[in-house]
Amino acid sequence: MCPGTVQTEVVNMAADGMVLTNHDHQTRVGILTVSDSCFNNLAEDRSGVNLKDLVHDPSLLGGVIAAYKIVPDEIDEIKDTLLEWCDEQQLNLILTTGGTGFAPRDVTPEATREVIEREAPGMALAMLMGSLNVTPLGMLSRPVCGIRGKTLIINLPGSKKGSQECFQFILPALPHAIDLLREAAVRVKSTHAALEQLPSPSPLLANTHIDTNANMHTMERGTQCDEEEDEEDEEDRRRVRHAHNHHHHHHHQHGTSHITAAAIAAKTSHAVVMAKGGPYFAANTPDPPTHFTCSCTHDQQIPDSIISRGVQVLPRDSASLSSTPSESPRATQATSRLSTASCPTPKVQSRCGSNENILRASHSAVDISKVARRHRMSPFPLTSMDKAFITVLEMTPILGIEVINYRDGFGRVLAQDIYAKDNLPPFPASVKDGYAVRAADGPGDRFIMGESQAGQQPTHTVMPGQVMRVTTGAPIPCGADAVVQIEDTELLRESEDGTEELEVRIMVQARPGQDIRPIGHDIRRGECVLAKGTHMGPSEIGLLATVGVTEVSVHKFPVVAVMSTGNELLNPEDDLHPGKIRDSNRSTLLSTIQEHGYPTINLGIVGDNPDDLLSALHEGISRADVIITSGGVSMGEKDYLKQVLDIDLHAQIHFGRVFMKPGLPTTFATVDIDGIRKLIFALPGNPVSAVVTCNLFVIPALRKMQGILDPRPTIIKARLSCDVKLDPRPEYHRCILTWHHQEPLPWAQSTGNQVSSRLMSMRSANGLLMLPPKTEQYVELHKGEVVDVMVIGRL
Repeated sequence: MCPGTVQTEVVNMAADGMVLTNHDHQTRVGILTVSDSCFNNLAEDRSGVNLKDLVHDPSLLGGVIAAYKIVPDEIDEIKDTLLEWCDEQQLNLILTTGGTGFAPRDVTPEATREVIEREAPGMALAMLMGSLNVTPLGMLSRPVCGIRGKTLIINLPGSKKGSQECFQFILPALPHAIDLLREAAVRVKSTHAALEQLPSPSPLLANTHIDTNANMHTMERGTQCDEEEDEEDEEDRRRVRHAHNHHHHHHHQHGTSHITAAAIAAKTSHAVVMAKGGPYFAANTPDPPTHFTCSCTHDQQIPDSIISRGVQVLPRDSASLSSTPSESPRATQATSRLSTASCPTPKVQSRCGSNENILRASHSAVDISKVARRHRMSPFPLTSMDKAFITVLEMTPILGIEVINYRDGFGRVLAQDIYAKDNLPPFPASVKDGYAVRAADGPGDRFIMGESQAGQQPTHTVMPGQVMRVTTGAPIPCGADAVVQIEDTELLRESEDGTEELEVRIMVQARPGQDIRPIGHDIRRGECVLAKGTHMGPSEIGLLATVGVTEVSVHKFPVVAVMSTGNELLNPEDDLHPGKIRDSNRSTLLSTIQEHGYPTINLGIVGDNPDDLLSALHEGISRADVIITSGGVSMGEKDYLKQVLDIDLHAQIHFGRVFMKPGLPTTFATVDIDGIRKLIFALPGNPVSAVVTCNLFVIPALRKMQGILDPRPTIIKARLSCDVKLDPRPEYHRCILTWHHQEPLPWAQSTGNQVSSRLMSMRSANGLLMLPPKTEQYVELHKGEVVDVMVIGRL
């Protein structure tokens, strides 16, 4: 890039059809790097590139990078860009990086003040306070945050580390701030309602302590976040400390200090309320559960709202609340607690090591004889929907790479950049049917010296006073530098038999280059025509053919094995017998997976017997990347699936219950076999619950496995066609989306009775209303209100 040239990149991260495509719903973000050295190509823009990754990360803000630009440390350049992005592109959020220090050319705050209409000093204060907890040099930063129209502008430091830390300091408040600017009434009301229920923090919780240790800092968080210990006596000591203190000292490495949504929530209570994209909010619990812990060993903590809308309130009973994915009980006790009558809350613990021997067992070790000692309450804590979704994506690997023929590339994700081997067009080509002329000749009568057709290379040179007939796409002959379309000519003379044109009148003045595509006009040799990570469709396949790339590296498609469990099930072709029903889940799930293009394996119906379950799981694990089961995960005396996963397969059960409707007993587990991770989705047996949770959890996981950059489902806005009563749990209500004449938003019509056993509620459904849980203020939504809808079918 030459000095003095502004580097601009406009990115639409929602180009593939399954990410969030509604710009009213997405957060559209601009990244502006202010740096003389980066602008003049003397340094690499590490901060701006890193911010793009952080913003786009679905586990953080999950925004769309709508604009990215590098400008020098000039007030006018900064102002012009900010004004364009605010007033013309109407971005939701602009993050600047650089130019906030004391150096003479650090003018980003001054330029920002000339653009904003209202200041947002709280965000600047949050960044300064957070930075001072990391280093005393944080006081040398001069960030300005403010609002212009409906755009929030935030100044971040210029270093990669500093900009990332400050972004994390303000991240918990960003989604709600953007909702306020967007006037997203439902989400704003829900968040405000949750805030109204919060008790005032005690003076003790409001204090912040700074450790004098050079590389450590300490902040009181109001809940226990110590690193988890394996020993039971340490767990007991932690519970005692928690009961007496209600706060703790939470240590971070100097380079990873940040405030998170979970930390803010912890200052108030242990009952979790989640707002979309934002922080936990809390309600009082008299006896906070001892398993409410957060890991302190990761470089990056994640906000807990990804795909749900409104405010999610988890129940207050001390046996059902978790802010972390739950591990199978085997993780904390050698003898599985699932096989005992008393089961303390499972605790997260990584299972490292080889499980190569688990596929050799032919008989299950699950004891089914002690029916009277089975659990009366689930040993698995409730996990919030958003936390469950985050956990699935975090635990899902991206599969390896294979080389395929380009014709088989539909729906695949490129694992390499594709470069053009040749120019396109490889010769100057005519854009229209007409005559190749010399522009300097001007209008007048000309002799026709032959023709140039597509697919042929002319051998004659056009001399003054001559023209050559050309067709669209044909090479331009030597000597000609313009094309005059046939509509601007008049034929003067032809051969006696009418087969040749001999003389023509040119009636317009041609310009040099007129209606000519020069060499490389469409694609230049060496140009990157498809980037790594591209989700290929028909146009991408055509582009591969255009540049002559017939073998491409792509991420593998995950293979999915599906089985139904239950002694009561029959195959669809069987006649009904007393006490039996036909299995619909397997057919529905297989079709859902196949609709998205993934190869499937039908494992059939498996009876409620641990040996049979173990055998079927062995087959699925050995043949597929993902195993989906339906049934056998609730509290029935024949629901052995979780025990088989835990006791026989030594699976890591990340969660065993999700606070949602339908799909409460949804279970997600992983098994690592010789370093290869297998995913197991144990879905509920009710038909609607199975297909809803498949769309919510399984499909995004499969999309990530095949390398799709943003695997989240498409969420759009729609108006309710009727009043809808809210449930205490967040609900995914089946609906049919239809557009009325000249209305910008579709209408969402309920499919009727939403009982989870009624598969008829899925008939023709192409969307799931994402309904918030009921609160004292909001017990129903009314006809005409705008809601979020997750697209699950053709529109």
